Amino acid sequence: MSHAELLIGLLLAIAVLAGLARLIGVPYPVVLVLGGLAIGLIPGVPHVRVNPDLILLVFLPPLLYSAAFLLSAGELRAHARSIFLLAIGLVVVTMVIVAAAAHQFADLDWPQAFVLGAAVGATDPIAATSVLERLGAPRRISTILEGESLVNDGTAFVAYKIAVGAVGTATFSPPGAVGQFVLVSVGGAAVGLAVGWFSARIRQAFDDARIEITVSLLTPFAAYIPAVQLGLSGVLAVVAAGLYVGARSMWIFSAETRLRYYAFWEVLAFLLNSLLFLLIGIELRAVLSDLQSASAWALVADAALLCVIVLGVRLIWMFVVTPIADVLPGVPAARSWRERLVLGWSAMRGGLTLAAALAIPLDVPDRDRLVFLIYVVIIGTLVPPGLTLPALIRKLGVGSGERDATVRYSAEIRAELARAALARLEDIADAHLASDEAAAQARAQYDLRLRRAEAILEGDEPATDELRGYRRLRSELIEAERAALADIRHRGRVPDAVVRAIERELDLEEARLRGQGA
Repeated sequence: MSHAELLIGLLLAIAVLAGLARLIGVPYPVVLVLGGLAIGLIPGVPHVRVNPDLILLVFLPPLLYSAAFLLSAGELRAHARSIFLLAIGLVVVTMVIVAAAAHQFADLDWPQAFVLGAAVGATDPIAATSVLERLGAPRRISTILEGESLVNDGTAFVAYKIAVGAVGTATFSPPGAVGQFVLVSVGGAAVGLAVGWFSARIRQAFDDARIEITVSLLTPFAAYIPAVQLGLSGVLAVVAAGLYVGARSMWIFSAETRLRYYAFWEVLAFLLNSLLFLLIGIELRAVLSDLQSASAWALVADAALLCVIVLGVRLIWMFVVTPIADVLPGVPAARSWRERLVLGWSAMRGGLTLAAALAIPLDVPDRDRLVFLIYVVIIGTLVPPGLTLPALIRKLGVGSGERDATVRYSAEIRAELARAALARLEDIADAHLASDEAAAQARAQYDLRLRRAEAILEGDEPATDELRGYRRLRSELIEAERAALADIRHRGRVPDAVVRAIERELDLEEARLRGQGA
């Protein structure tokens, strides 16, 4: 089977499995991993061996950049203490405890044990946040998970590189490792900020969505590659670049670019994440084939113990360290034991852990055992929590009022925007910069938006029902316009480019009605 045929087959599997996940209400990473395991067992399917450089260079930079770009800098600052406690403190504690357990129970030497601990130290938020968003859990939980994942990717990978470098040497020094950790982390972040600044300046020079999106696609690689070449953290470089550009997106992008930008990155991130999770399942067959002399049951028992330790350490951290931190000034890591339990159970491992497993040098002693143990930890921390997290959130009632709060926040913002637009409209009308008819039409439109927002804020059901009726009416009229447009396209009397441009206008208005209200 050629690489092209394999890629087409994987894309087909993603479409089928992700669609199945949506139908049954299970996070798609869980279904993709289980589906990959099933595909790997099909007779005739070739062993898939993923080059770790492919994941480190092709997959991780754009995925990290996309996540960092979309993360709110304000929310990140608001939850900075919670995020850094998890992303640094918990990663280090997990690494040490897992290493000690692997040394004691799996008979791994200390260097290899620390490689294992560092490899499984970082979480992947994709499965957890997909559940949280679908069930309307508090946004602060998703923010903490996403911020933790971005920062702990850098923490864990820097620690992993130090641990791998210490294998086979007798000169390992804890103080030296700490100094190297700080230098690599700070240096990587500095490179990323410089690349983000330069990328933002380049985009401001253009007003072409195609060029700007191309520059955005190059940005994570422009941050990652130089940082790695300099011996710094490429992961933190990409995260810093994404945060910098994301915080300035309102001023960098035009409206046209922004619409295309989000659509492009949403699809790209979905495909890359899906390929990673699918490969986690498929690759396990190749990993098993490398275990020639090891006892399968002993390895499974060791891996199960490590899974319990990884999950248990996180839960203990949330219920011991977090309450202590909550008494300090600032925003608490979680406002209730229920939220701490959800955060504790969201311990999924994913793409970075996979890359770390595959990147272990071939000459590292016990490499096959290490890779197998890491793979089982990925599956063990992804599948059980991913399958049970929705039921846990519903049982605990976490975020039951979050959607109502989101509606109110949205209404407050829309009311303020409508008042600003109406005030500006009066200035324009007084200066006779627009015709009376145009001003009246615009005033009616913004009056309607303001009435709807105020009705939501005041709980005025009759007014809200009236505005909902208008939205339904407008949707029906758009459908009539679309049917007429389809007839025009069928007759072929108008250039198709003109038809597509008008169709896009209708699509944008319909999306606004459905997602934001009239």
